[in-house]
Amino acid sequence: MRSKLFQLIVLAAALVLITSSPGQPQSSVTIDIQNFAFSPASITIPVGTTITWTNKDSTPHTVTGRNGAFNSGSLGRGQTFQFTFNTPGTFDYFCSIHPSMTATVIVTREEQVQEFSLIHSLKDLKIYPATLTVKKGVKVRLFNTATDGSHPTIAISSDEAGQKPVFNVQPFDVEVGQLTVVEFTPDQAGTFFITHKLHGHNIEGTLIVQP
Repeated sequence: MRSKLFQLIVLAAALVLITSSPGQPQSSVTIDIQNFAFSPASITIPVGTTITWTNKDSTPHTVTGRNGAFNSGSLGRGQTFQFTFNTPGTFDYFCSIHPSMTATVIVTREEQVQEFSLIHSLKDLKIYPATLTVKKGVKVRLFNTATDGSHPTIAISSDEAGQKPVFNVQPFDVEVGQLTVVEFTPDQAGTFFITHKLHGHNIEGTLIVQP
């Protein structure tokens, strides 16, 4: 029968995820053109969202981006215009027939997250997997658990002794049967350590941050 540790190591390997926000289904929202106004006049959406404008006035209107990114042309009553925002930024627009009608679309970039499952072993004096490779500026989320024993004051540090913490991560504890989640965003490239000392032994993993 396979050992519990072996099974956990296999599980850790299976759960090591290096993700960059896998493509989410595109969402859609609607904006009404009514009473000589865009409603809502300001909206914040994630990249990839499609907006549908519907003219509910009896008077023709347009949906015209000030930077030229989109232009509906004249829309009569009940007519619609769609545009998908694939680039983050702030997009001001107006009605070219009635320039006092203005509005704004704010498009935000989807957050990138790299996720890893870490198994801490006091018996083996190891962390599985032993090396993590991440990217500078991308949020890292660590799911920590232990196979045996307590693992107090684990630090993410620039030195193997764990005396120089980095990325504003406070020392954290990992216990058997408990899940400790740690998040941080590395702001510098280099080689760092996930480490702690217990009974004079140093248990460490390597964290490589790529530019």
